[in-house]
Amino acid sequence: MTGTEDRRSARRQWWLRLSLSLVIAAGFCFALFRKIQLIPADPWVPAWVLPSYLATLIAYFVFRAGRWHYLVAPLGEVELRTTLPVSMAGTMWIMVLPLRLGEFARPLFLAQKTEIGVGQALGTVAIERVVDGLFVCALFFVALPMLPEVHGEQAVAVERLRSLGLLASGGLFGVLAVLVAMALSPGTVGRLVKATLGRLIPPLAEKLEALARGVAEGLAALPSIGPLLKFLLGTVAYWASNAVGTWLLARGCGLDISFPAALAMMSVLGISLLIPGGPAQFGIFHYGMILGLSMFVSEAVVHDQGSVFIFWMFVTQLSMGLVLGIIAQRMLALDWRATLTGSRAAQPRPDPS
Repeated sequence: MTGTEDRRSARRQWWLRLSLSLVIAAGFCFALFRKIQLIPADPWVPAWVLPSYLATLIAYFVFRAGRWHYLVAPLGEVELRTTLPVSMAGTMWIMVLPLRLGEFARPLFLAQKTEIGVGQALGTVAIERVVDGLFVCALFFVALPMLPEVHGEQAVAVERLRSLGLLASGGLFGVLAVLVAMALSPGTVGRLVKATLGRLIPPLAEKLEALARGVAEGLAALPSIGPLLKFLLGTVAYWASNAVGTWLLARGCGLDISFPAALAMMSVLGISLLIPGGPAQFGIFHYGMILGLSMFVSEAVVHDQGSVFIFWMFVTQLSMGLVLGIIAQRMLALDWRATLTGSRAAQPRPDPS
């Protein structure tokens, strides 16, 4: 297949994914219409609320982006001044692109600025996603005993989410086991992929094998205990700032909930966002928030104060992610077209001295 045909195929796949994601988003929009006000009739909140929440968002994005450095550093010569903006830009594309396709942005951007392969970096992204998933599941179960006693619809919602949390935890532990196996035997993984998927899709056999081997090698190069602890501390700081911000914004929007309740609500949202959705995570984000709120307040409160809370959380997180991501992308002169074509779109270049 020629380069022109590759680009045409990539464009066709992109438009197909975009069309599918728009259909998903439209379905969510229709389903959400009666549950919340997507644009509240009275969205205004006290003057202190948004500045306070935006301050927690800055910490949220910095810790989220910065911790990735400690997973990437063992893969090659790379500095924090490169990985931080690369991660910021990648986070923006995760938030914007549908079906979680933005997860490929960081590995592609990193390949533009360093000699680290896309497959290797994808291994670190996989570990990060699994750790985040297990972390929010753990937070949910830690918060449950601290919640006030609920009855009726709220009790049913709590039990339903408890079951979903157990299901998500089991699935994530299964994925973690697969990743550990890949890290222990990179060569075997490459041969296994070639012998299975490679036979089903012969033209992609070599690419699939190389990608699987690269991911496995990236996992095998996981950092020693010191850097790994720094990554975990960054993860704790990232979710802590998120929890504080969630609690502050909820209180500012007129929702009388405790900090443990905000922690549980944030955890439900985090678990929900593991599911691929439409552009800007529209719909998945809103339903995650509705599920979290349903543990503590009635449907009427969700439709009133809850709509204001969800509106501001969605708008501010998306806006902040876009602003920081665009700044980071321009700082490193990253070729954003790589996120759409799935290629490096530029030859790797060493970090500026």
